[in-house]
Amino acid sequence: MATNLSHTVETILQIISDLRGESSTNTDANRIRAVSRANQDFARRKLWKFYLLLDQTKTGDATNEYTIGSATNPMRYKGLTEVFVDSAGATEESDRIRILDYNVAKQTYNSSNTYRFVYEWYDSANNAWKMHINPAPKATETITYSFYWEPPTLTATTDTVICPNPKIIALLALSQLHDGEDEKDLGIQEKNEAEMLIGEIVGLDNSPAVNQTYSVGTVSNPSGNSGYGTY
Repeated sequence: MATNLSHTVETILQIISDLRGESSTNTDANRIRAVSRANQDFARRKLWKFYLLLDQTKTGDATNEYTIGSATNPMRYKGLTEVFVDSAGATEESDRIRILDYNVAKQTYNSSNTYRFVYEWYDSANNAWKMHINPAPKATETITYSFYWEPPTLTATTDTVICPNPKIIALLALSQLHDGEDEKDLGIQEKNEAEMLIGEIVGLDNSPAVNQTYSVGTVSNPSGNSGYGTY
């Protein structure tokens, strides 16, 4: 279903053909590849809230390592945003596992191997992001986690492109196509226009919506005292 965020590759290809003055939509494989690269480029630029997958669950198996995401929704770099472990699958604050940097996690573990934490790591052998949870969740416990994902490679005109403005993806893809045709000047113009549109989306994403307020307060450390915690 097409929405103001979800579009098909076909829609992006139509925009590209229109911008090139073509009488029909060109769906050649090289154009689909350009759309796929442009879509991934846009998705990796920021932790966009429309690429946030909430409250996914796994069942503990008494080990420390668990894969994050799937082929459809692969996790992006630094994408793990919250983790809870509880026998009833609850997501209360007391069930939250602190997400730490790997080096901090190792130092913490060496100080006390009973401390509750999680860190993300990339398993290159299996081409998958994983989370290491300490202590290892029991087989009776549920792991609830949220993460930012990035688009997998697009190969068909029916595949989905997520972007608030489809013209951004079309311009980024068209810029690549012109570069491949040795029309660098046209490619630069389209890239610049795309960057301006992306800047508008970033500004909108960083600002509060109508009647929405933002607040800033001190970060609390694990003991509950005011001040900066470890992150």
